Amino acid sequence: MYTLGSLIVMAILLGAVMPVFDSLTRTLKLDKVLAALPVIGAHVTLAVSILLVWALNVHIVTGWVGDMRSSWMTICVDGCIVYGMVPVKDAIVTFISRGLTGLRAA
Repeated sequence: MYTLGSLIVMAILLGAVMPVFDSLTRTLKLDKVLAALPVIGAHVTLAVSILLVWALNVHIVTGWVGDMRSSWMTICVDGCIVYGMVPVKDAIVTFISRGLTGLRAA
């Protein structure tokens, strides 16, 4: 349960970091350069997610499967999982907001 909670919190954090990253790249005029790179331009959010996991030194997958062969693998897999949790986080927030709206009407 704590793992699911930490993944959702990391997805929320990624949602907070991305607008800051986008505004920084726009201010520094790097947004067009990043968008022009074929692989990186389409997956900037995934790259930021991996960097976020690396910067915070979070090890989510290690609790499930144990240590991987290399530490970079753990960082990449954790970043991909956090990136994949964004739709789950959105669904949970929508579910909670609909539930609270139903409670207010009652």
